[in-house]
Amino acid sequence: MANLRVAVIGCGGRGRGHMQVLAKFEDTDLVAVCDLVESARNSAGDTFNVSKRYDTIEALLDNETLDAVFVATPAHLNAEASAPCLERGVNTLLEKPPGMSVEETINLRDTAKKTGAKGMVGWNRRFHPIIVEATQRVKERGNVTQLVGEFHKSITRLAQSRRFPEHLMDNMFLETPIHALDTIRAIAESDVQEVHSVVQRSISDYKDVHAALILFENGCVAQLIANYTTDARLERYEIHGRDISAYLEGVSHGTIFCDGTQHKLTEPGSSGSVEQNRYFLDCVKSDTPVSHPAANLDEAVKTMQLAADILSGLR
Repeated sequence: MANLRVAVIGCGGRGRGHMQVLAKFEDTDLVAVCDLVESARNSAGDTFNVSKRYDTIEALLDNETLDAVFVATPAHLNAEASAPCLERGVNTLLEKPPGMSVEETINLRDTAKKTGAKGMVGWNRRFHPIIVEATQRVKERGNVTQLVGEFHKSITRLAQSRRFPEHLMDNMFLETPIHALDTIRAIAESDVQEVHSVVQRSISDYKDVHAALILFENGCVAQLIANYTTDARLERYEIHGRDISAYLEGVSHGTIFCDGTQHKLTEPGSSGSVEQNRYFLDCVKSDTPVSHPAANLDEAVKTMQLAADILSGLR
């Protein structure tokens, strides 16, 4: 079978991260890159030996026959960049968030269903080795009873960087902490029954404090804590079950407590991106649906709806 022909849209840090992963796969050819910024696409093209370089998505799609596209544009442009790919039936892995609203995400899902394109969102914690192992260990004993997900950053530093437009600055919950939200949804493996939240603009002009209590239909209870009032990035999770608990820090290490013992988890060198991209490309190769543990576009709509429900708790 011929190698998969793949392109990457967005040549910033996340796009180059995908390029580094794709370069490791012997059955994949990175045939084109696309970015509006000439220096970015030329730098990526030179680094990864890609001669086809495009400044618009339309030009890319008009001139290349592709098996898959990886979209890694700035967060507020992910839906806009992914839509034409899905409209043309190109299998698309897009970075999170899949849209800045539930409606944008629904449009992507419906477009993919019409054309038959596979759509998957890059919530790579679903494939993170430490999170996967801890979840498996807990579920071996029964249902997950309670979850905690945390993701914190500094709104002060982000404002000083002037990297993001104002409408995204006021919804940075969708840019990074949504990783934690999607992770607890994926671990719970259940639809949401109740959401109670408080969201505040505490030390800035932007939403910078988010706290939510989520009850899933299977009885699992989750707490989501995400603030931008800190001075540093912090991500952590707790997974509790029958006589077992996992505490995951970083997420580079963790500890599982059960049977009076402690089992240490350490980062094996992957954040989940390699496993995630491999899974997506295997679905393309075998023409099989994107399903759990991955976030297909049906899953993406559910995570975005939960995010919208939490954000509606603005005080």
